[in-house]
Amino acid sequence: MLAQHFYLIRTTVIALLLLFLPVIYSAEARQLLELEPEPSLESLSQSTQTAPLPLGTLLDSEGKPINLPNQEQSSLEYSAPTLTPTEPSKTTKSTKATQSTKATKSKKLSRKQQLASREHVANDPNCRWLDKRMDQLEAQLGGKQDNAATHQADELSARQKEWQCLKCGAEGPAQNDHSNCQYRR
Repeated sequence: MLAQHFYLIRTTVIALLLLFLPVIYSAEARQLLELEPEPSLESLSQSTQTAPLPLGTLLDSEGKPINLPNQEQSSLEYSAPTLTPTEPSKTTKSTKATQSTKATKSKKLSRKQQLASREHVANDPNCRWLDKRMDQLEAQLGGKQDNAATHQADELSARQKEWQCLKCGAEGPAQNDHSNCQYRR
């Protein structure tokens, strides 16, 4: 029974193929199935080769040579372009005021003044934190005269001592300065 069933299916498939075979091989179908002939190697080499290119020539996407600028220096040897100084902008400050500020800036601070100064902050995380904390305390104090201001003023003076001990205004703390200079309540 099963063999007879398979025989019927097989004959049906073959009959259907024979019925639709002329449609597959019709003229339109043949044109769709027909592929253009592949070009021969000789025709390819003749059409693309116009003239031999010198070594080091680059071609763009259309096959045209790209002109490269002459490299007089290595790309690793970079020099910044020279800038011509422009005229200084006119300011409203008087010349005496600018001369006095230049004189104070050019004057070298003593070691003690340098340690106490906060113009320069040493490259140390503790010094950067101390600088920000002292800025906060100074902003919070801003003329207050209450009980909280007293505590903030006390902390500010302790932080200033810690700033000097850690040498944050100059070169920064040494290895053992952290434990010696830490603010203790």
